Amino acid sequence: MIYKIKEYKNKLIEKAYREGMKEFNKFFGINLEYNKEPDICILNSRKEIDLLKRYKSERWVNAFVIGGKGNIVYILDNNRMEKESSHKKHSDNEYSALIKHEICHLFEHVVSKNCYKPLWLGDGLAVYLSGQLKFYNKINTFSNFIESYDKYNKSTYTEGGNACMLLIENFGKKKILRLISRSSEVNNKNDFAKLFKKIYGFDLSYKNFNNLLNKNI
Repeated sequence: MIYKIKEYKNKLIEKAYREGMKEFNKFFGINLEYNKEPDICILNSRKEIDLLKRYKSERWVNAFVIGGKGNIVYILDNNRMEKESSHKKHSDNEYSALIKHEICHLFEHVVSKNCYKPLWLGDGLAVYLSGQLKFYNKINTFSNFIESYDKYNKSTYTEGGNACMLLIENFGKKKILRLISRSSEVNNKNDFAKLFKKIYGFDLSYKNFNNLLNKNI
């Protein structure tokens, strides 16, 4: 494919970018800027998203990353959000959090050796660390996120974000980073559950996460 791009100046995006880089360098304990400082590419249409992904994307897809040597965050222009996606135009805070969410994935992919499973762990961590949880409805019970191993469901982001929050607030960040770093060693949901139990000492179950949730209410 052949592309033509030009530099785009935007103070909101620049601020979110710098904040995200600083916060995630500290959390993950790596210096992504040393390896290859990521770029942000603003997209104007669904057509551009599909050209980059090379398939017809769902309309809820409004941002994504390409890791490895590229380290590029692609995100739909906020002013095009309503026309080109199923989302409404974000507030400045929501759009900043979305940018941070995608930057977080680049760090996570370094730690996980580009392993994207389980989806609830990667996107849940990005939701929590980017500050997106405050834009979601509060959950009262966990019931579906564990099924989001290699396929998205309605709970990937909401329950996944809350699950990661509980893991970090109750057990610190070292265990979840260890879980992410070893996720590439497993091949399926059952093996991941065994790895989770080995690291945390309890079963990966809705019952246990609901107990954690009730403990923190």
